[in-house]
Amino acid sequence: MKTVQVTYAGWIEVRRGETPKELYSHQNEAIKALNKKNQFPFEGLLVLPTGGGKTLTAVHWLLRNFINNKKKVLWIAHRHELLEQALETLRLNTYSSLLSNVSGFRYRIISGHPKHDIPVHIEPSDDIIIASKDSLNSGLDYLLTNWVSHLQEVLLVVDEAHHATAKTYRKLINAVKDNLKERSLDNGFKMLGLTATPFRTDESEKSLLKLVFPNDIIFSEHLRDLIAKGILAEPIFENIKTNIEIKQKLNALNARQIKNIEDFDRLPKDIAEEIAQSTERNRQIVDHYIENRERYKPLLVFAINVIHAVALNKVFKDKGINSDFIVAAVNATDNKEKIQKFRNGELEVLINVEILTEGIDLPNVQTVFLTRPTASTILMTQMIGRALRGQKAGGTEKAYVVSFIDDWENKINWVNPEKLHFEEDAEFLVKGIPSSNRTARLISIEMIEEFARIMDDSIDTNDWEKLDFLKRIPIGIYHFSILEPSEGYEPNPRPYDVLLYDDTEEAYDNFVNDLKPLFQSIDLQNREILTEAELEELWQTAKQISFPDYQTLLGYRDDDIKNILRFYAQKQIPPAFLAFSERRKCDLSIVARYIYDNSLGGKAEADYIKSLWNDEKSFWQVLFSYNKLYFMKQLAIEIMKITDPEIYGNYVVGTIPNVIPDTVPIEKLTLCEIKERDILEYIKIKKAVFAKYTDAKGFISCAISGVKSQMRRDFQIDHIKPMSQGGLTIIDNLQLLTRKTHVEKTRRENTRC
Repeated sequence: MKTVQVTYAGWIEVRRGETPKELYSHQNEAIKALNKKNQFPFEGLLVLPTGGGKTLTAVHWLLRNFINNKKKVLWIAHRHELLEQALETLRLNTYSSLLSNVSGFRYRIISGHPKHDIPVHIEPSDDIIIASKDSLNSGLDYLLTNWVSHLQEVLLVVDEAHHATAKTYRKLINAVKDNLKERSLDNGFKMLGLTATPFRTDESEKSLLKLVFPNDIIFSEHLRDLIAKGILAEPIFENIKTNIEIKQKLNALNARQIKNIEDFDRLPKDIAEEIAQSTERNRQIVDHYIENRERYKPLLVFAINVIHAVALNKVFKDKGINSDFIVAAVNATDNKEKIQKFRNGELEVLINVEILTEGIDLPNVQTVFLTRPTASTILMTQMIGRALRGQKAGGTEKAYVVSFIDDWENKINWVNPEKLHFEEDAEFLVKGIPSSNRTARLISIEMIEEFARIMDDSIDTNDWEKLDFLKRIPIGIYHFSILEPSEGYEPNPRPYDVLLYDDTEEAYDNFVNDLKPLFQSIDLQNREILTEAELEELWQTAKQISFPDYQTLLGYRDDDIKNILRFYAQKQIPPAFLAFSERRKCDLSIVARYIYDNSLGGKAEADYIKSLWNDEKSFWQVLFSYNKLYFMKQLAIEIMKITDPEIYGNYVVGTIPNVIPDTVPIEKLTLCEIKERDILEYIKIKKAVFAKYTDAKGFISCAISGVKSQMRRDFQIDHIKPMSQGGLTIIDNLQLLTRKTHVEKTRRENTRC
């Protein structure tokens, strides 16, 4: 029989000696924590930021503790790039310092990618299977029959574990667990999740990952700590808008073609060539580097294609910059020589196409130019990571990530590098650790388009500007991620944010808490993707029930409702809500009033504004995305509301006398007033009252009529002793009434008066 060699399965031989990469102190601490947990069955998480070495840490640990002891490992992820990264890390660390008891081990890599294997070929002799969760789910019987049923013990590693609450992950995890359990091998199941994304660990928040990983975090290290230790560099993000408009060519594409750009992360040839050959754009890129040359060099550029790399290289050289380019498809030796020159400092700028995203050590990179957009979070993470090597790791103290942004009219969901990195930059949201800075930054990224529109004199934003400034600041944000179906081999993770304002908070709160009964009309079973008809039905129902006044609601968008519905279909839990507790400190009208009342002008006004902008304790820079022009424009509008009130329909003029407000206990305020002043306290009270009147089956009861319903929107919070009679807003004085009962109770109380 004729045979051929394949790379998707085989034997990795153990080499004698030490592994080439020495672990950092935080990685060794992580391994100690894992060793301690490994004495018993566990289902927990290893949480390290991007650049912190999650994969390397996990591989070191499982090689020594499982493969070396002839125990089996199943490694799952949702993207084939992650699978290949895991296999490469395994291959590069197969040394006798970790594997003293075996001469090698068998591997198999499985996914929908044509270069990977399929589940039917799984063999009992496979020591480690690295596979996509979708491929294993489609061939689950082969995994269980050919492999799991032969095991006494297994380690399941879930990469990008923050996605593990999706039904397809849970189905796979439970299938492996149940197989062992049916054979009375309950203690044989161990599971380690790897993630860089922060999440809530407060019990009251019912963490998404807690459902899948009941042992919670085994070890974690914050990004801030690794930066402070010098292992990672401090990232500084800068956005440069180009003058390239893609809308004409995009308008010629249909919805499927646009979706294919996102799914395959490939630009159509004509669009790629237009961007690559734009003389104006290429000159702008090079000029921006020259203007910031001393702080930016050495520079690594990610180009769109070969044409772009050649064109950019010529402009750099014409300006006297020592540059060169490398391309994945050309001579490897030639590329290697150029990379070495860049390492040695002989090249100041290195331009690359489809190479240098991972695997090659370039510790001297000071700046990364992202001159190509990407829809891939994995690729974006890899590109950012090229600049994040800290001083202790042979890199730099600070690193610049500069994005060159073309006008795509928001038709393509490109990955925002700052937003992607910022999700991992936040502290873990536990009790006692404020999250206001993170929430403010997420809000500012979503609001940046609003500020940009106001800066554009060609767009009429007068109605928006008329609103009180604080009304335009969200009270919080729903922040979540969905694994989107694609035409490619695996689903693509997409982050989403929904801003909540004063006017929309109650409607959204009812909506997300009524998702479970809302979905009772849909027979999803094991599916996690809604059909178009199902999504339309749910959206129309939700809109009718929870958002009847949607046309008058600030910030309402149909797509926000649909995205939350799609998230719930996948996770069966409402999205996490991040409250902006410091919102009242962002009232720009107070700043404007101070400037006006104190007749600040000229240097005095400039110094005052400068002190506000540079105040590290304020939120101004965060809120306005570090763009002082946006801040100044908004402030000018607020001052104009005072000096020329008729423009905005305001009629309060002159200096307002100084008023010193009283201080009162918060329980003397109405719920609406508490929401305005302390959103976290408001949420706490609201949750407690609904919990008090909700039974184990999820039915909510009216305190007076006894009527029950699972729909939160059917009820309103009521003061048992009215506030008009001295009643306080405390849990013991609050009850739930149906809307009808509440109206009747209020009518009786008013009649009695």
